[in-house]
Parts: sequence; C-alpha cells; structure tokens
Amino acid sequence: MRRWFAGLVTLGMIAGCSLSDDDDGGTGGGPVAVMGLTSFDACADLLDHLKAEARDRVGPWGLGTGDIAYAAEGGAVEDSAAAPLSSIAPQSVPDHSTTNVQEAGVDEPDVAKTDGRLIVSAAGGDLRIVDVTGDAPREVGRLRLTVDDYTDASLFLAGDRVVVLVRENSMIAYDAPGSFMPPATRTTVLLVDISDPADPAIASTLEVDGSYLDARMVDDTVRLVVSSAPSLEFPMDEDDWERPEAELTERNRAVVEESTIEDWLPSYEFTDGSADPVTGQLVECERMNQPAEFAGFATLSVVTFDPAAGLSADGTVGVLTDGETVYASPDRLYVATTRWGEPFPVETSRIGPPDPGPAELTTGIHAFDIAGDAPARYLASGEVDGRIIGRYAMSEFEGVLRVATTMDSWSGDTDTSESQLVTLEQRGSELVQLGRVGGLGKGEQIYAVRYFGPIGYVVTFRQIDPLYVLDLADPAAPAVSGELKITGYSAYLHSVGEDRLVGVGQEATPDGMSIGAQVSLFDVGDPAAPVKLDGHVVPGAWAQTEYDPQAFLHWPDSGQVVVPIEGMSGSSALVVRVDADTVTEQGTVTRTEPAPDGYAWLRRSIVIGDSLYTVWQDGIQVNDLDDLEPGGWLSFT
Repeated sequence: MRRWFAGLVTLGMIAGCSLSDDDDGGTGGGPVAVMGLTSFDACADLLDHLKAEARDRVGPWGLGTGDIAYAAEGGAVEDSAAAPLSSIAPQSVPDHSTTNVQEAGVDEPDVAKTDGRLIVSAAGGDLRIVDVTGDAPREVGRLRLTVDDYTDASLFLAGDRVVVLVRENSMIAYDAPGSFMPPATRTTVLLVDISDPADPAIASTLEVDGSYLDARMVDDTVRLVVSSAPSLEFPMDEDDWERPEAELTERNRAVVEESTIEDWLPSYEFTDGSADPVTGQLVECERMNQPAEFAGFATLSVVTFDPAAGLSADGTVGVLTDGETVYASPDRLYVATTRWGEPFPVETSRIGPPDPGPAELTTGIHAFDIAGDAPARYLASGEVDGRIIGRYAMSEFEGVLRVATTMDSWSGDTDTSESQLVTLEQRGSELVQLGRVGGLGKGEQIYAVRYFGPIGYVVTFRQIDPLYVLDLADPAAPAVSGELKITGYSAYLHSVGEDRLVGVGQEATPDGMSIGAQVSLFDVGDPAAPVKLDGHVVPGAWAQTEYDPQAFLHWPDSGQVVVPIEGMSGSSALVVRVDADTVTEQGTVTRTEPAPDGYAWLRRSIVIGDSLYTVWQDGIQVNDLDDLEPGGWLSFT
C-alpha cells in the first residue's frame, strides 16, 4: 500500500492513512434510499457527496486539525524460535475459565486465551503457544508478531486457528512550525495456524487502513470494526503561516475539488503466500452509507470473516462517521462516538474542535445487523445527550438498546452534571428514544454500569457512591427501583449468584478521598433496598479491573474472585472467596521471579483444572488454586 510522508497537511481528527489506486468507478445517479437509509449507487455519487460536504467546511488548515502526515514502514515478521514439541497429552480437557465478556455468547479479543490444554498469549509482541498439560507451563511455539514489543495486540482462539489483531502506529513527525500529527494508524489481522503448536504459521494477512476499534466473535464469525480517516493532502510550507487565511482556504477548496475516491476511502491489502498481494478499496461505494445527520468524513467499517474459511474483506459495510466504542449482542453491533458539537463545522477557520458548552456533548450511536454469518448490514443511527464511560454503558435486551450517559461539559466538570438512562428502538433508519429516566447522581459522574435482563445497575460518584437499581422491564418507562449510598465507588459490577453482586473499585473517605482498592459484595434481592454486605480493602492500591473488565476472574466452582492489584510494590493478584454474605481474602499471588526491568504488568488470570495461571507481560506463572502455592514459572525470553 502507498505510504504518505512528511510535508503534507492531512484531513483529520484521526491520522491520515494510505489508500490503494482503485479508480472512481461508476457514473452519476445520486444517493439512493435502501430500507430508509441513504446509500450510494456509484463511487462518483459518493465522491460528489463528500466534495459537497467538504467544500464549505474546509479551512486554511484543511479539514479539522492542521496535521503533518508521516507513516513508517513495518509489519508482521515471522520468528522461527520455538521449543520442540514432543507431544501434548491427549487427555480430556479440564474445566477452564474463559475471557470475562460483557455478553454471554459474544466472545471478545483478549491478550491471552486458553482451550484447557494450551494458553495462547499475545503479550510482549510475540504470539506464545504454551503447553499447560504438565506440572509447569512450557512454551512449545512462538511467532513474532510485530517489530515493537509494546505494540498493542489481542486475539481470538478458534479451534486450531488464532486471529491476531494488531494496531500499528507510525512515529510522530515534525515538519513545520507549530505543526505535527499524531501517529498514523493501520490495522493488521493475522490468521495463524496452530494445528502444530510447535510450528505456528501465518496462513494469511489482512492489512486495513485505519484504527482497529474492537472486534467480536459470535459462533464462528468475526466482526472487526475499524475507523479510517481520509488521506486527503493539503500542501503546506513555512510561508503559509504568513498568508491570509482566505487564500489558504481557497487553495484547500481546490484540493477538495481535485480529490478522488481513493483520497477519501480506506483500502486493504490481503496476502496468503500463494500469490502476489491483493489490494483494493475496503468498502465498495455501493456499501457505503451516511446517517441522516452529517457525522464527519471518517469511514466506520465492519469487516466480516470466518477464521475457518480464511480472512476476507468481501462484503465490508461502511458508514460516513467516526467511531470509538463497540458493544455487541449476539445479533446486533453498536458503535458509539462522543461528539463535541458538529464535526468539521461549516466554514472552519480555526485549528481544533469548537469550544462546546454542556448541551453540545452528545453520543452518536450506529447499529449493524450481525445475525448469522452473512456480512454485517448497517441498520440505523441515533443520538443521545451526554457521554458514555465505555461499552458497558450499552446493552440490548429484547430488541431495545439501553444507554447510560453522564451530561456534563467536555472537560468533565461535574458541578452541574447528572446522569440518565435512555432506551432506544429502531424505527426505519433511526434509533429513536423510547423511554428515559434522569436525575441520577446530580453533581456526579457515572463510574460503572451493568445490565442483567430487565434490571440495570448504575454507580455514580463524587464523594458518596450511590448504587442505583433500575427497573427496565417496561423500556418505555424505565424507573429507579432503589438506591444505596455508601463511601467509595465500584467501577466494575459482576453477578456472583442469585441476588448477589460484586463491585470492584475504591473505598473512600466521606469527603471522597480514595483509600485503596476494594472488592464489595451487595445483596440486590430487594430492588427497592440494595444492601452492602461486606467489602475487602487493599490500602494504597488500585485494581486493573477498574479500567479493564477482562482482568476480572470469577470461578463459580470455588467462589473465588481474582483481581489484579497495582500498588507500591508492583503488580499482584488478589484472591478472595465470596460466599453468600462475606468477602474473605484467601491470599495474594506475586511473582516468584523478579521482573527483568524492575516492573512487569500482570495481564490476565486463568483457571485450568486445579491451577491458577497468571499471565504477565514477560512470562506465565502457575499456582495451586486451593492454597496458592507456586508451581512454576515460564519466562518469555
């Protein structure tokens, strides 16, 4: 794929990305309505639409921010270093934990997965295949994923195939006074065959222009969500800083007029080793859509493929909008984006987004049909006031989307904030508000949200933590059933049995000062009167689960909960036992081997049989699940 280098001003709140050399294709006819949605019948129509929207929005510094484009070469490389594999015992697979996911049946990419016999990890820039059928973990295969040990990578495990998702960023480049751009982004998908764990091999590679937002796998079908900014180039030199803005704007309008579809839409490159790489436009123009309201120039794409059949970009669907947060139920996928006023306002004349007021902070949401194994299909878009804290703020139940938001200023000021829960249903091409309950946590922000069928839980916090229980049985009339005010807050909520809820967060003083990490147990059997039954506090520490729910492990067979803890002494795994009324510390798992650089992150905890495996950035340790005694360490060297 073509690479863009320093010396050009690009469009974008997101860094510019490379595009292929496909032609415009098609002739006029204008936008067409498909099931109430505005789509396009040819690339020429889509290009005309983009030019018309950009013509009045382009300013002296381009569209949005004035950024200098630079992209570094790089990619996946294979590493043959692997320990020989004699055999993996053909024994029955023991009970084992899986990734802590938001919705049952909807798998999420993670830094480590297990099938009960192998642990496959993407920590540290390598794909590690670890045999856990013996007394101690043993690396049997390794594959180099990236040129950078700290590049973000996650994976799905699908039988004897691994789907590795790599987000690759270029370096920042400086080329003009006061101008720079954030790293350009591309997404690399690797399909790795591990049928022989000692010899993992890349079966195929799919490179996509844009930032990998998230992915989901339902049954055998993967949905990859990517956000791509146009690579439209606006020339710039040092003398431009002295020229009239009107002159620069006219020059940039000419750039818009001369642009081609390749300047606006992302491309892909596919390689499987059997022939030359195949390049093309990621989303066919006829599969591009636009919401009813203008939502920017980025392309939000949903790529669909079956790991057993191989990687493919066929049938990718796109929407002219940006994207940030992905939530999926078994048959619907939603992408949400916080908006600070209108994106790329008309007659832009300043660098950066407009200064918004509290009422301008909204969240746009776009819905896709992902039922079955067919390519995803764009359904509808909508908008709610306020901002979400992440994907757990959204949940679909019986065809209705529930969304919890906090309404405050873009700076996070809580003086006048309050939170709400809104229910949305699809009507034609729009997600329309069905019901709303507001007034939650006035002067506070949402810290945690969790839904279980027709019941929702919302935690807000500033000094005191109200835990709200919401009755969502009638989506047209959601209501607060009960409220519990306690010190501290929970940032993650998890069901641990009938009428019992565990919260992970921080204990705090009555004036809101954090004391340390806390695991709390709540009785929510009476929705009108939730009760805190117990809590365990680790002073001066915080829990990774606050920011990464996948770091949480609950093993129902033993009532154990494992939470990675960060403190002055480094990372460790807090293990507590939760029964009907109490939270009791069982112990703490720490490393038996010192970290080579003095500090190493604990990434995941996994139960396999009667063992607890902790996956670190630089190795895997095994401890006995019952008494937590260490049983071995495998170094990622």
